[in-house]
Amino acid sequence: MAYHDPIYTTHTLKAQSIATAATMLSVVGPRGKVGRLESVSAVVTTGTTDAATELRVGTAADADKFGTLSVPVATAGNGYNNATIANIDTNPMPANDVVLIATDGGCTAGAADISVTIAWY
Repeated sequence: MAYHDPIYTTHTLKAQSIATAATMLSVVGPRGKVGRLESVSAVVTTGTTDAATELRVGTAADADKFGTLSVPVATAGNGYNNATIANIDTNPMPANDVVLIATDGGCTAGAADISVTIAWY
């Protein structure tokens, strides 16, 4: 797999509720391209309460296969971008498969602006 000249896609979700476990977005890369998760970030827009929430990038069979970002209890305006990203050499996003961006709904209230960037090769 050549890692030069990737196609980057950034998926942005504005004021997305993270208080309920759900798939927030389903993504399929350009035809025939293998993907690599580059980043996951979140800026809290409505304060999160009670517990941390985990944002997950994965598949229907493995919700956090490609990476996670923990969003702790926080007030509006706090940002987070220290995602745990899976090793591309052993765990690439398969070509033409659906990638899910989801939340585990760990907090009882809260929303965030979420950004997920994927490089496709």
